[in-house]
Amino acid sequence: MINNLNLLVEQMKIGVILTDRQLRIEYANKFASTLLTDSEIAIDGSNLSDFQVLSSNHVIFELSDCIQAQIASGKNNFHKTLIIKTEKTERIVYFTGQMVNGVSDALLLFTVADISGEMECIAESQSIFEDKHNYLVNKIIGHHETIRQIFRKIIQVADTGVNVMILGESGTGKELVAEAIHELSPRVRKPLVKVNCSALSESLLESELFGHVKGAFTGAYRDKAGKFELANGGTIFLDEIGEISLGLQVKLLRVIQEKTIERVGDSKSIKVDMRIVAATNKNLKELIRKGLFREDLYYRLNVFSIEVPALRNRANDIPDLVKYFIEKFNKNHSRSIKGINRQALRILMNYSWPGNIRELQNMVEYAFVIAIGNIISKEDLPADIMIVANMEKALNDQHLLAPLDQKELLNPISRNTSGRLKITKDQLEAMLAKNQWNQSQTAKVLGISRVSLWKKMKTFELEIPD
Repeated sequence: MINNLNLLVEQMKIGVILTDRQLRIEYANKFASTLLTDSEIAIDGSNLSDFQVLSSNHVIFELSDCIQAQIASGKNNFHKTLIIKTEKTERIVYFTGQMVNGVSDALLLFTVADISGEMECIAESQSIFEDKHNYLVNKIIGHHETIRQIFRKIIQVADTGVNVMILGESGTGKELVAEAIHELSPRVRKPLVKVNCSALSESLLESELFGHVKGAFTGAYRDKAGKFELANGGTIFLDEIGEISLGLQVKLLRVIQEKTIERVGDSKSIKVDMRIVAATNKNLKELIRKGLFREDLYYRLNVFSIEVPALRNRANDIPDLVKYFIEKFNKNHSRSIKGINRQALRILMNYSWPGNIRELQNMVEYAFVIAIGNIISKEDLPADIMIVANMEKALNDQHLLAPLDQKELLNPISRNTSGRLKITKDQLEAMLAKNQWNQSQTAKVLGISRVSLWKKMKTFELEIPD
């Protein structure tokens, strides 16, 4: 009887899948394998959430999150019309699922029915999802896993109207993420208005955001619409949101809650409809703890968050970024630089990039301008980066990392506005040790005179060991 039942299930024109609570597939019949892979290959041991399952509007459907939410809410039945996409086909399916009772381990039983014919679904050669993904690949450079996760999040949230918080260090590309969210959203035909909240004083920022009427303050010679009005129907990008004052935070909270604004010097309410995308390089939860940022505003802005990684955490993307910037500068400067040699690229990939992608772009442009040939070499790199590279190589060669503070080593050696070298005592001592306390050689590596080195040694009370 059991054998006949197995044979029957294998011949069914409906997918049958049995998984554990984490959606790892314990069993799948041939029809289920065909729906998911276009073949009858065994998919036991795979995870059901790894297959490309989309919602009706082609947004990636988080099957695992949905199932876990159903379980947590006490519901043991699951019904959903979804899209399963493979490399060759795109099918509309009716998904059902339920908890399996009476077994030692908690299992989930799914059935998958292909209803593409009934829905008159025509498989497209390139889905909307693929179009959006290709757009992102060309806009945000990188293949690191964290970048792929950002792509998925952008596609997930773009079609919605929720507010988004973009987190990350300065120079990581938060503005590009904001632009992508707007450009992939239904609001794309309306304006994307950008405001740098750290660039203006409180009074100027208030006028910039809300606008003002004639005579509201000295210099207000005419009525002026604010950024919220200009973004009506579209998106407003509030960069460095952690810099705004508590007073402006209260007014921003009112805009979110009531969808109205008042120009400075006016009591008339103006209806506005815009999506807010905010960004910050600060720890807003820490600011909340210190009483510098309103918790209610935080949750209103942070409905959906996207964190952009620092460049040092995705160094393997540096070759692609360098290639992109070289192609960009070739067009801008009418040159034909072909690329960068391995030695220079290795230095860039080992550098910590405190200024992230913005710093890398500036560095590539610097090297681009001074390069004599058509290949950028290490001699074309800025002196500051070469100093750090030499120091880090010295530390690695001599195994001097242990006695030094790791955080200290991550701080790049640079020069101030007057051109003076900025270096710590530990960094200088490490460089001297690498060069066997040869002051002439150390001064050469640091790009300073022997007299300047002697003065720094005296300042730090460093003496040549006996």
